[in-house]
Amino acid sequence: MLLRLYLFYNFLLYYSRCQSPEIIDANWNQEYNEKTLYNSSLTIFRFPVEIEYSVARVRVTCNDSSTSNPLLVVFREKSGILSLQVPIIIQNHEYNKVGRTLCPFTDDENEVLTVEVSSFKPVHYNFVASIVNNFFLEMDKTREVVASASEPIYLEYRIPKGIDSVVVHIDSNSTVCMTVSIQKIGCPVFDLTNNVISTGSHQSMTKSASIAVERSEMEAFYVIFVVNPNDNICSDMKDVLPPHPIHKNIRKKNFNVTIESASTEGEYIFAISMILGVILFIYILAIVYMVADNNAEQEHFNRGYRFFEEANYTERNRILAQEEAMLRDDEINDYDVLPDHRDKLVARAKSKLTVADMSMKTFKQREKKYNVYWVTLATVGLFYSLPVVQLVLTWQNTVRLSGDMDLCWYNFRCARPFLGFIAFNNIISNIGYILLGLLLIVLNKQRELRYTHLMQVYPRIDKECGIPQHGGIMTAIGISVVLEGILSASYHICPSSSNYQFDTSFMYVIGMLGMLKLYQLRHPDVNANAHVAFAVVAVFILIAMCGVYLHNIAFWAIFSILYIFTLLTVTIEFYFKGIWKFNFREQLNIFKYAFASSRRCSCLIPTYMGALSEGNLITYNLLTTATVNWFRLAAMVDFGVLFGVLSGVVRL
Repeated sequence: MLLRLYLFYNFLLYYSRCQSPEIIDANWNQEYNEKTLYNSSLTIFRFPVEIEYSVARVRVTCNDSSTSNPLLVVFREKSGILSLQVPIIIQNHEYNKVGRTLCPFTDDENEVLTVEVSSFKPVHYNFVASIVNNFFLEMDKTREVVASASEPIYLEYRIPKGIDSVVVHIDSNSTVCMTVSIQKIGCPVFDLTNNVISTGSHQSMTKSASIAVERSEMEAFYVIFVVNPNDNICSDMKDVLPPHPIHKNIRKKNFNVTIESASTEGEYIFAISMILGVILFIYILAIVYMVADNNAEQEHFNRGYRFFEEANYTERNRILAQEEAMLRDDEINDYDVLPDHRDKLVARAKSKLTVADMSMKTFKQREKKYNVYWVTLATVGLFYSLPVVQLVLTWQNTVRLSGDMDLCWYNFRCARPFLGFIAFNNIISNIGYILLGLLLIVLNKQRELRYTHLMQVYPRIDKECGIPQHGGIMTAIGISVVLEGILSASYHICPSSSNYQFDTSFMYVIGMLGMLKLYQLRHPDVNANAHVAFAVVAVFILIAMCGVYLHNIAFWAIFSILYIFTLLTVTIEFYFKGIWKFNFREQLNIFKYAFASSRRCSCLIPTYMGALSEGNLITYNLLTTATVNWFRLAAMVDFGVLFGVLSGVVRL
């Protein structure tokens, strides 16, 4: 009986010893090669914490553990608890070496760091804990840092007094994808791939990243660096994720961290004042020129109009004398008195045309036609711009609330926050478009008023003097420039693939209006009306949008055919000066009668050989360019490049 009690006592003693943890008084910066106990018994490392210590970093390596028998490590300190397991699984990639930075220590003299290690089955592991001596970043000093997918790094920075904002720059020669996050001081720190985007601001990078931090938002912050297990976030080429966890070599990234002071509010105000000062100087020069030109024009016109009246009086006397001589001529029995010279079909059929042949409509008719341009554009621009501005402001608010800076494609290296905008400098840079566009409108309207006044004094000026003056298209160009500035600024509030076409649309409009203005100078009656012109631009913008999403040769082939057909149609329209209409039977009859009445097939000889040759050379050159590069279009992913090839601007 006593023997049984003795054996039972020894069994309980042995069992209690097996279940009691093994406690090790550990030293900093010392590497421990240990083996875990049976049945998940704990091995506890106790590290003393001195007041001068700031933060600790631990590294654990275990090649014997597996997903079914992981090594479990728990770090206990006064400010929080951190746990990890080895191997760590990140997006089905398995890593046997894990490193973490613990929360900073408090100022308590009795604080102790406790590390508990266990596993279900015994495994060998390597463990080391060290004090981080360079945990704090400094202004204008570059820090070299190394991080990996299983060993994230974070550092701390405190913004000095007197500085409104700073910019954190990260540069690297490696193309490994990494996420950089700015988080407020506090524990726990979210420094894993699956939680780094949970708080604060974050941005993905390969070789360069910049994040601006304002003092009003946080006076001190952590800069977290998490290397991603693949490059899916940073690239359109997605890596294939393994269906099951697999072992993978550690992805490391070397990079430099630098913190610089951002521009102060006074510097922003000075820069804005300089921009407005330059534009104001341009305004003053324009006003001075406008007044001087008005006075000079009035003086020269008053002097020249007297000679013009005398010349007209002499010319009228000469014409009357010729008519009287013709009436006295007995050999003339009859002559044509039909005023067909005022018919556009007759006038434009001549081999040598003048501006007068292209401006047979009255001034009021043409003025009404060209005023439709700016009225239509102003209406469309108003309804187009308001939703755009509202949308991009909503997007920027979303970026601030979510902290996901990848939603907007800023040039982060140059972005400067001010007045609630992340990239205020990119927005204010468009003020020149708006103010100079308004100046263009004012100058054009003043010129129209001067011309209207001259017409009231000299009624025949629009019919007998120079090129007809119509400012409707020029006013529309000024409105387009203003809208381009507004929409470009809106685009830069939150640039992305979803809103890049906001200001691009009005680039097309400005180009189209510029071409129409040049053509209007010598062809006032032939120019396209506003509705047709804007409809063509709208169709092109629609096709451009489709080209962004339809990356296939079928779409490009259809567009190329339509594009060449459009060029041929426009060439014919310009050649026949707007009097050509396609009617197969009518065209066949005209050709038949012309051939029958002509000699030696003279009807086949074009009247305007130069215009026909130039138009066809351009068209066939574009067709040849598209054909030569046809089999190379499959490699193109940008619709703008395709359009450049068809235009003959881009050579592959």
